[in-house]
Amino acid sequence: MQQTGKKQHLAGLLMLSFTAIIWGAGFVLNNDLLNAAFSETPNLINTIRFGVSTVILAAVFARKLKFNLKTLLFAGLGGLMLFGGFTLQLIGLKYTTPSHNGFFTVAYVIFVPFISWILLKKRPSWVTFVGVAIAFAGCIVLNINVSTDAGLNPNNATISETVIGDLLTLSGALLFAAQIALTDYAYAKKDIDYPNMTFWQVLTATILFALYSVIFESRNYAAITFNPSYCIWRLIVVSVGGTAFAYIAQGYAQKHLPPSETSIILACESPIGAVISVLVGAEVFVWNTAVGGVLIVASVLIMELFPHILEKRSKTKEQNKEITEENKKQE
Repeated sequence: MQQTGKKQHLAGLLMLSFTAIIWGAGFVLNNDLLNAAFSETPNLINTIRFGVSTVILAAVFARKLKFNLKTLLFAGLGGLMLFGGFTLQLIGLKYTTPSHNGFFTVAYVIFVPFISWILLKKRPSWVTFVGVAIAFAGCIVLNINVSTDAGLNPNNATISETVIGDLLTLSGALLFAAQIALTDYAYAKKDIDYPNMTFWQVLTATILFALYSVIFESRNYAAITFNPSYCIWRLIVVSVGGTAFAYIAQGYAQKHLPPSETSIILACESPIGAVISVLVGAEVFVWNTAVGGVLIVASVLIMELFPHILEKRSKTKEQNKEITEENKKQE
């Protein structure tokens, strides 16, 4: 790897690591915003964060933006999936904990191979099925009712509501996975580039969030009790850091880092979110959250790392075999 390559690789690692930290903190910050002001208007949060991000991305990609029917069609569909994913994730957060919300969100990594199977007709390996089984076990453990007074849900939701919140989050993760698979499929088309695909997706999602909020949440606008000193900096973090910067960082990393490295770093958002949630007192530590979370993150690591380990071993065996045959010929 050349020196410039090393610098780009390091830059990608740092950008992705910062993104994972911001996304992890975002589960807690969004929970704070819901409880403080936006409980009845969750998509107003998404409208603000994506609206701010649209302006920033427009400024960053200004010279590269262009109208292309194929790009607009793919981006429009991707934006619709982002809208659905973030809507379900945030509504799910009303009924479950930030740590649950984080662990179930990262399940999108598990869904991607199966959606790609449908789109690209490429059957997932046995490793993927093992990873899914482990993740499923983690989901079950996460929803074990260890104790009714364990502080499982700081939002005072019942156990059944917590399960509903988890299922909503998991449904959102499925849409995130579909958006990732669609984006990869779109990038296979040579006339679709990252800046345009990203900007038009975010713009589409912004418009949909705004329409949804005006139609279904506007009757609750008057009841919003907005504390600027409490809410504004949280909105800035989830908008500028968790959305605009995150999409720029992810796109840069995809150019300079292997896909497995990118997925693993971003998957760290869930344990980071869980740790932050406990540290700031948003929820208490319970054993099933830790064990279930570890199982889900482990499933991601297995699905992303193990195939590359097997591939590396296979190549090593082939090389050793070639060397052995060459030595025999020389003898």
